[in-house]
Amino acid sequence: MFNIKFNQKENQFLHHERFKDIALKIKRELDFLENHFFLFSSGTTSKDPKGYAVSEEALFANAQAVNEFFNLTQDDVWGLTLPWFHIGGLSVIARAHLLNAKLVDLTGKWNPHSWVEKLHQEKVTITTVVPTQIYDVVKNQLKAPPTLKFIIVGGDFLSNELAGRAIDLGWPVIKTFGMTEVCSQLASSKTITPPSLEILPIHQIKIDADKRLWVKSKAMYTLEFIFKNEIVSTTNAKDRCDQEGYFPTNDLVEWKDKELNHLGRIDDLIKINGRLTSVNALKDQLYTFALKNNLYGHLELTIVDNPRSSKSIEILHDKEFDQKSLIEYFSPSVITFRKVDTFVRTDLGKLKK
Repeated sequence: MFNIKFNQKENQFLHHERFKDIALKIKRELDFLENHFFLFSSGTTSKDPKGYAVSEEALFANAQAVNEFFNLTQDDVWGLTLPWFHIGGLSVIARAHLLNAKLVDLTGKWNPHSWVEKLHQEKVTITTVVPTQIYDVVKNQLKAPPTLKFIIVGGDFLSNELAGRAIDLGWPVIKTFGMTEVCSQLASSKTITPPSLEILPIHQIKIDADKRLWVKSKAMYTLEFIFKNEIVSTTNAKDRCDQEGYFPTNDLVEWKDKELNHLGRIDDLIKINGRLTSVNALKDQLYTFALKNNLYGHLELTIVDNPRSSKSIEILHDKEFDQKSLIEYFSPSVITFRKVDTFVRTDLGKLKK
């Protein structure tokens, strides 16, 4: 159970129990800050853990922007599904707090059946999840409760096929794109279809010639920290910004007709047959194939260095399947395969690199 307090000077370190000792050491080193939340990065390990310090002011700025974007009120009931020690969960708590709205704790051991039952019982109107949880709902053919107005999906790439299947079951899927650096949401769709991503009004963006996204925001984090060899090193967000105050993200995007298209991370563009292709577009293909062949969660895509073409597609799989059918599906892309024992994932279901 979380114990998060707002409107106080003391800093709070939100973390999984396994990081308790390390968190205490880092917190002592960052005591020059006030009214901040410290969070580890998603997927961080006990070896050289890193994370962010975000101020309550920045957190509230993003939370207020989300509440206004979706026209939420005190009458809404928030469901806390994501871990409270990640920005996805903390931001939900902040949104409910600002609205003085009811917050239902849905964290704990994940079970899609009991989770949906709790949504019904508590008459939840809005919650946030990750794509792997949407898949579990679709796999079990669970229908959405009638009170649910929005189910915000973030934390990782959501394929159009999976989103469509969830929508067919009555789930009001809202695609989002966010990052800890701006205290959660940067862009979001407002409606189920079409799922176009709009920039929240609190943020300003620019895109350079290489399609790298730069952000200027009132919700910007304060500093990044890393704990290595018993030493805490920090980098201030302001020191990474350009003269206009824009922060360089590690994301590649396209911006057309006031809609954002997230292409992937900065090293994720790959040239196929002379054309630059985004990893997210390739993931959409792979996950669609996986859904249609009962392989979702058993296939993942990575980009590896290739001496001949600089980069190539590698498909990781923990289950045997007809590789020829996938090769044909991805044609004319050239792909290789690598069998793994199991996929190691973060608390949010992301594949650990």
